[in-house]
Amino acid sequence: MNTHFQKKTYDIKALPFQTLAPHWHDDNFEIVYILSGRVEFHINHKTYLADSGEGFFLNTGQVHFAKQYGTYPCHFLSFQISQHLLCPEENDLVFEKYILPVTSNSSFCHLPLVPRIPWQKYILENIHKMIKDCETENYGFEFKVHHYVNEIFYYIIQNLSSLPELTRRELKDILRIKSAMSYLEETYSKKHTLTDIAESCQLSRSECSRLFRRILNVSPIDYLNKLRILHSLPLIALKQQPISSIAKEIGFSGGSYFSETFKKIMGCSPRDYYAERF
Repeated sequence: MNTHFQKKTYDIKALPFQTLAPHWHDDNFEIVYILSGRVEFHINHKTYLADSGEGFFLNTGQVHFAKQYGTYPCHFLSFQISQHLLCPEENDLVFEKYILPVTSNSSFCHLPLVPRIPWQKYILENIHKMIKDCETENYGFEFKVHHYVNEIFYYIIQNLSSLPELTRRELKDILRIKSAMSYLEETYSKKHTLTDIAESCQLSRSECSRLFRRILNVSPIDYLNKLRILHSLPLIALKQQPISSIAKEIGFSGGSYFSETFKKIMGCSPRDYYAERF
């Protein structure tokens, strides 16, 4: 595996809840390319419907997730790209002149890529070439990927000034939702109330609820329950613990409430989920 870029392919229907869970990457850029179908893609406050042949460029630190749109199937690909692929040395003139102004620019979060805009079409063509070279892995393909990434970044910085900037409120929202998400990831197995979740991001209960809905499209408690269910899946797959034990380990008060919540979110019971997949 190359340490400077990683490629992952997703089938939206095969993901839990048919959703790529909300997350962000602190040190990597991300390039997303829709291979087939249609997907609902969320980046911070924005929601997009992206079709085959379209994509996104995400700056470092952007909260994003993807959901199945209706009954549409969708396969999409993600490249996580280290800043060091563009420039190995952080004190290098190129890094300071071109890369740092992008990564340190909190107002530039992402760029949707569509073929109808010529310079974006060129970026998409380079992404497609990257995909082909990564599939074949011919000797020296990493050099070609490096070339394509530089081409893509060149067109990003050439057009950066024409892109809309985030408002002060949007910037605060992103910092606060990341704080709340990190808090819940670290403490999902503990008992939580809306009050303590709100305190983790220094907001009132009502504003915390609005924040989660603005960016993640769910309430704080619904987000916590989905997070707990995600953490339960590998435990269920091991089939080494009773359901009641798993429920307590991930923060539910009992097995019956866990099973009820699991079925509401996943569409089947924990036991049926195991039987269907294993």
